[in-house]
Amino acid sequence: MSKTWRRWATIFAAVQLAGLVCMCIWPYAKAAYSFLWGTAFIALFPGNLLAAMLIEKLFWNSGLSLTAMSAIEMPVLVALNAALWFSVIGVVRRLLGLRSR
Repeated sequence: MSKTWRRWATIFAAVQLAGLVCMCIWPYAKAAYSFLWGTAFIALFPGNLLAAMLIEKLFWNSGLSLTAMSAIEMPVLVALNAALWFSVIGVVRRLLGLRSR
């Protein structure tokens, strides 16, 4: 595993973790709920929108509770974000001719 890949993976994990924490606590926050919601939305974008649409299409009429669908949505959105953002990083690196060290 290269140093560059490890650095990007660490940054990605930290941003996703911060977004997931904000996503889980914003409904319960009294004063900072709009800040937490915005942070979660930006940190988890675009996987949050894509995962919500996917989970809604697959499980909406299945009898699952909203809490269960939210629990299913979290790993799906992180996986979608990983696929999208690491693909974008790979394409940009290829276009710029950069190599992993």
